[in-house]
Amino acid sequence: MNVLVIGNGGREDSIRWKLRNEGIHILRNIEDVTSKDLIVIGPETPIENGLTDELELKGIPVFGPSKLAGRLETSKLWAKEFMKRHNIPTAHWLTFTRGEQGMSQVINLLTDEHTRKRYPIVIKEDGLCGGKGVVICSNYKQVLDIIPSIFIDNIFNSSSNKILIEDFVAGDEASCFVITDGDHYKILPFCQDHKRVGDGDIGPNTGGMGAFCPTSRITDKIKRTIEEQIVIPTLQGMKEECLVYKGILYIGLMIDKGGSPYVIEYNARFGDPECQVLMMLMKSKLYPLLEAVTQNKLDEQSDPIFHDGYALTVVMCSGGYPGKYKTGYIIDGLDKKKPDNVEIFHAGTKRSIKLNTDRKLGSWITNGGRVLNVTARGSSLENARKNAYGVAEQISWTGSFYRKDIGEDREIS
Repeated sequence: MNVLVIGNGGREDSIRWKLRNEGIHILRNIEDVTSKDLIVIGPETPIENGLTDELELKGIPVFGPSKLAGRLETSKLWAKEFMKRHNIPTAHWLTFTRGEQGMSQVINLLTDEHTRKRYPIVIKEDGLCGGKGVVICSNYKQVLDIIPSIFIDNIFNSSSNKILIEDFVAGDEASCFVITDGDHYKILPFCQDHKRVGDGDIGPNTGGMGAFCPTSRITDKIKRTIEEQIVIPTLQGMKEECLVYKGILYIGLMIDKGGSPYVIEYNARFGDPECQVLMMLMKSKLYPLLEAVTQNKLDEQSDPIFHDGYALTVVMCSGGYPGKYKTGYIIDGLDKKKPDNVEIFHAGTKRSIKLNTDRKLGSWITNGGRVLNVTARGSSLENARKNAYGVAEQISWTGSFYRKDIGEDREIS
């Protein structure tokens, strides 16, 4: 059994780690794949580019949605309109076009006294932006400060010219992951991630600074509500629109104080870094689920089994992330012994090919904004935190940083 995992981040490293532990051979090059193998698409860009469609035409099994089904993630506007068509709860929004006219329309809208009482508000890019195309503004001044960069400069490099202005939903974030073959589905344990760069959820959004699983905020009652009001209508709606969804469906949720869930976003792949904690926590095998999805036989598989306790991951980053940052720094501490219940997944690293006074041949050096994911299991959430941070504290490079509050309990804001 051979599998090729597309992508080189921490998410993909954790999937490869899980499959290797199951005795699966991991292929390195797409040229080596045959119709007897299986491809898992990790990131969103290949989905937007239609890689699933291309490979399936060649008879190669793929775990990942088609280009059109993937619009649930690749176009936030399309996803919003889809939710409206199928009565799926989400925040109210308005759509604007990038440029001077669109910016003026937003300014005029937000000078209205009624609208100005509704802060915070969310400004969201329609197209893919690597998890960074969302800005939350707490007041009118923040809007005026940021919108020229979005509407004129396109600072997030979105491929779309559409921008959404969205109501802010206060509450607890949760990540719901659904494995589906289009007809059948299995819901994995709910995760909670930390998007903001700074402790206490301050600063700009990132691709994710850490995550833990499971989250106690999702009660059995809320789980049933999510399944009935969101999961089932989403999959059924896709079928009704002749867009059968296969692969992993990530549903980013906000749970308000009353326990009502709202869809913040869809992703057409495993979340990063939520995937890392799910792989760490999964006790049963992953490969049979992946294969069953490609064969439309997910109903023949038992529900996956997970270890008791918790898993938590801490994302270690390059100085300056999510803005500009430098790479090429040697990473110290990776050679230190770590506990059996801790894994270090590589998100933005590469091997050095230089040999000089500063680095050894073959040393790991930084090669991205999010560099390492220190991931641990524990009997309790606090135990998992201690295990992860105990290892993270031993690793460093020039400018490295990470949040110190991943997994800390906080009240709904």
